[in-house]
Amino acid sequence: MLERVAKEKGLSADLEVLYAIMNVESGGRLKDVMQSSESKGLPVNTLDTEDSIEQGLSYYKELKTKARELSLDEKSVWQAYNYGIGFLYYVKENGGMYQDSLAESFAKDLSGGKTVPYRNKIAIQENGGYRYQYGNMFYARLIEENIEKNREKNKMEFSIVNKMLMSGSAVLFLYIMLLESFMTDSESTARVFKMSVRDLRGKNLSTLFKNQGIYNGLLGIALLYGTYRPGGNIELSVVMLSIMFLVAVYGGLSSDKTIILKQGGLPFLSLVSLFLRW
Repeated sequence: MLERVAKEKGLSADLEVLYAIMNVESGGRLKDVMQSSESKGLPVNTLDTEDSIEQGLSYYKELKTKARELSLDEKSVWQAYNYGIGFLYYVKENGGMYQDSLAESFAKDLSGGKTVPYRNKIAIQENGGYRYQYGNMFYARLIEENIEKNREKNKMEFSIVNKMLMSGSAVLFLYIMLLESFMTDSESTARVFKMSVRDLRGKNLSTLFKNQGIYNGLLGIALLYGTYRPGGNIELSVVMLSIMFLVAVYGGLSSDKTIILKQGGLPFLSLVSLFLRW
């Protein structure tokens, strides 16, 4: 839902930030996931999930537009989501660039210097564990921390064993594409799929094979990308390997059980190697 609304509002490029805001605000567990009721002048947690996302992204876009008018940086927008649009003018009047000290002084001024305990690790490391009683002066840093954590989830250095098994899986599916899409009526294809060359030359079956081959090839290409892109992409790789294995299981149950081993063996071993960190 967040992605759909972001696209509608021209905020697709900000999805990383928007997901971070949602995680910081509610962890995705509250009905008002973006905690945006107050930005609409309503009591806390008034909006349901759909309205919360709609209002939250509208509010974020408003802040982003104003920040652009004032020539302010992205972190100012992040902090303003918590403090309100007034913080953007405060930043503009005090150097025009977000600083942690500005977030602190803004909250100190508006709270009259009153503090409350805040047992977040950033606060504990910086001041022993408190914040001023107005918004959260650590908000922009929490957003930044959340973005970095989400990026790290999608990164890992694959071991040599991981890469060997995943590359083998990708090559296997590229080979299947070669047989199905480019050598459709060859003796090799007939032997592998236990069919006659005559059957493979049938128009309907030939078209089916060619289309199916492209699908298998794209799975292989996507897996190679997930394996060898800088830092690796664990989520993409797991999804591709899971699809490969499930395709093999379906093929085995619906036609020849040996397909599970021949086509699904390498993807399955690759998944095991990832989860066991071989």
